Amino acid sequence: MTATVCVAVVGDRATAELMVGMLRAHGIAAAVSTDDAGGVEVALQAQGVRVLVGSDDAPSARRLLDEPPAAKQPLNRLQRLLVRLLGGSTG
Repeated sequence: MTATVCVAVVGDRATAELMVGMLRAHGIAAAVSTDDAGGVEVALQAQGVRVLVGSDDAPSARRLLDEPPAAKQPLNRLQRLLVRLLGGSTG
């Protein structure tokens, strides 16, 4: 069993859960750690919500978390039509 290390501290549980999901999707075991009474006392998250991984996975996790988001792909014809039908802008 390896020690756990913190690879990120964010301001809310939702962001931390998204990060954990992304790490898990890449095969890295990850968990959220915060002292917010199981989500009941949201104000306690002001201390930060931590994303934890095993020390062996920490370099890979940090690399994944530091990657910039993929470039936005242009909409195809069907997507543009749907956006217009729903009243949006394809801009």
